[in-house]
Amino acid sequence: MQRKRWLICLWLGLAVLLVGDAWEATAQVKLRGVVLPLTNYAPLAIARDKGWFAEENLDVSWTNVAQGAIAIEAVYGGSAEFGASSIFEPLVARGNGLDIVYVAAQTRLVSQPPDNTAMLVRVEDNIRSPKDLAGKTVSAGLINSVNYIHTHVWLRKHGVDPKTVKFLEVPFPQMNDALFQKRIDAAFNVEPFATFALKTGKARSIGHPYQENIPGMDIAHYIAKESWVKANADTMRRFKKAVDRATNHLNSVSKEERDGWIAKYTGMKPEIVAAVNLPIFTTEYNVESLRKNLELAVEFKLIKQPFDVSTMIWKP
Repeated sequence: MQRKRWLICLWLGLAVLLVGDAWEATAQVKLRGVVLPLTNYAPLAIARDKGWFAEENLDVSWTNVAQGAIAIEAVYGGSAEFGASSIFEPLVARGNGLDIVYVAAQTRLVSQPPDNTAMLVRVEDNIRSPKDLAGKTVSAGLINSVNYIHTHVWLRKHGVDPKTVKFLEVPFPQMNDALFQKRIDAAFNVEPFATFALKTGKARSIGHPYQENIPGMDIAHYIAKESWVKANADTMRRFKKAVDRATNHLNSVSKEERDGWIAKYTGMKPEIVAAVNLPIFTTEYNVESLRKNLELAVEFKLIKQPFDVSTMIWKP
């Protein structure tokens, strides 16, 4: 009888150790991200510094890159578990057979201009409207990127044939220099770089293409590889929980605290943060805006045929 009790105690002890080891393994889950150092992703810093990733037993780190397409490559190639990108490039990737999904919503356009993007020109130039861009050189980021496609749509809305405009690929951080050095005549730039340009007094805005094309559209979300998410659903669930918590926190605090978090994430000076046009930080998707962007991807022959956008929104 005593031997039986001893064996039971031994098995119970082993079970406790095994459960403890399993929890310890969960506690050590590392998530690598590839993101852009833009205002859109400030909740990442909140979730990290408030300890909310740690509360979810996650060790989250990220690397900054200049373009969302790099994040997609990293996620699909396995060098990162999550990425941060504009909503458009993941749609194109999915439409071309890559198993990319949105795993957490993040930002959306404000309802009225100015928003967190702008078509910028030099103050001294006689460019007052989209019609004046015919025959000019414009940078809208990478060819076939979301800014590039929306610039084409915006020009058409104003009666300008995009074929009359020369497009030059310039990364967002270098666009202002290209504009002021007269290598381009207009730049469709994003925050904080749009505000940097306007603060110099040498640039002005002639429009907000996103606002005119798809009002209230989603701007940027977090992505992951669908096969990885299926195999690590609990880990991604905890990541989303922490990010959503941070997003809700950012929406609930004072402007001073909000600006402080954004300054910390982006490296901007507080006085610049106070001047930038921020997006809406959200935990929900504007699915209709995703569908409309998918339609543009089909129209511009970036993908062959449309698909059900809801299939690439991961549901915990």
